[in-house]
Amino acid sequence: MGIYSEHVFPRLMESGLKGEVHRGYRRRALARAHGEVLEVGFGTGLNLDCYPESVRRVTGLDPAAVLERRVRRRVAEAPFPVERITLDAADRLPFPDGHFDTVSSTWTLCSIERLPMALVEMRRVLKPSGELLFLEHGRNGGRWVARVQDAVNPLQNLVACGCNVNRKIDEKIEGAGFRITELERFIMPGVPRALGSVYLGGARRASGRQLTNPQRVRR
Repeated sequence: MGIYSEHVFPRLMESGLKGEVHRGYRRRALARAHGEVLEVGFGTGLNLDCYPESVRRVTGLDPAAVLERRVRRRVAEAPFPVERITLDAADRLPFPDGHFDTVSSTWTLCSIERLPMALVEMRRVLKPSGELLFLEHGRNGGRWVARVQDAVNPLQNLVACGCNVNRKIDEKIEGAGFRITELERFIMPGVPRALGSVYLGGARRASGRQLTNPQRVRR
């Protein structure tokens, strides 16, 4: 990792994602988390104080360890045990099939390079009764906004260390064998549509039965 990606960008990202508005979204997205949780994209541990009391343990997965001092403080303050693993989510995860009650991802699926492989692994380690909870930004449903996203994505990818603003998050999740059971789409207040088009919801391992119109859409 370079100086920018290891020291500068993590601080910029944390500054932009730790406010009360983002905290509120995190709590909404993680409200149904319970039991053993695999958090993909652990980052600096901003989710730790947003999990409900039903969470028993969190295993945090991230390809890099950054801002270690503040991460260790947050881990120490968490009301449940936290294990951290430095690993690319698209690699073979060191857990047996059906190990976790919940898999969570917040503002992470946009930056995983081999996202289809990572989602397949998330599905593998999730219990048949478990749930994937996600809070992501991605492709806007409007044609002109999507075109803007496609135009700015190369620059966004460069300055934001691999972040993509134009991924169809719901389609990526369903393509990996999940069935989306709840999906809310909205624009974050005060954020340009190209950057603030949010996907918030949950998904379960697909079993052949498709839910009819599971989403509530606001643009």
